[in-house]
Amino acid sequence: MMTKPMSFPDLALLTVRDPKAAAQIVLAWNVPREALWTAIALISVIVTILSTLSNMIIPVPPPLNGIVGNPFMYCAIAAGGFIATVYAIYWTGRMLGGEGRVEDLMILLLWLQALRAVAQVAVLIGLILAPVLASFLVLFIGVATLWVFVHFINAALRLNSLMRAVAVLFLGAVALMAVLTFLLSMIGVSAVGVPMNV
Repeated sequence: MMTKPMSFPDLALLTVRDPKAAAQIVLAWNVPREALWTAIALISVIVTILSTLSNMIIPVPPPLNGIVGNPFMYCAIAAGGFIATVYAIYWTGRMLGGEGRVEDLMILLLWLQALRAVAQVAVLIGLILAPVLASFLVLFIGVATLWVFVHFINAALRLNSLMRAVAVLFLGAVALMAVLTFLLSMIGVSAVGVPMNV
């Protein structure tokens, strides 16, 4: 007897309530690797559109406007940042004893990114109708994202320990920031409107 697929709203709620159970459902989708790369491109375009709309409502500071104000650059950075995050977390996890596949981590983070995109739509509506409420919503989304992220890392890399997952997240973030800082120093931050020498 086949189990009825869970609807998007139900799976979204389960992701917040029980990320471990939601992770097992998402991993069972067995999405092909090629489809995952297509999904990364699609979600990057969606994130770019939402960020552009958000910038129209509340403009970002001038130094960052060179990125957010340029959809093509922002989309490339969003896609590159997502891929870099996946591999930074994956290799850090492997060094700490993780055993999962990079595709497992990729599909879980894509699902998390899709939920964040939906949440961003809610924030945009809130900024128009109730700015104060929107600020609380942003706080909730941030906390929920961190909660789900740690559980997804634990599930994808089969770490069997939330503390190890937190360590992977922290060390992966440090490694990612170090690489990004190095790359920015190589290409020159002036490319996005920030002078190299101040």
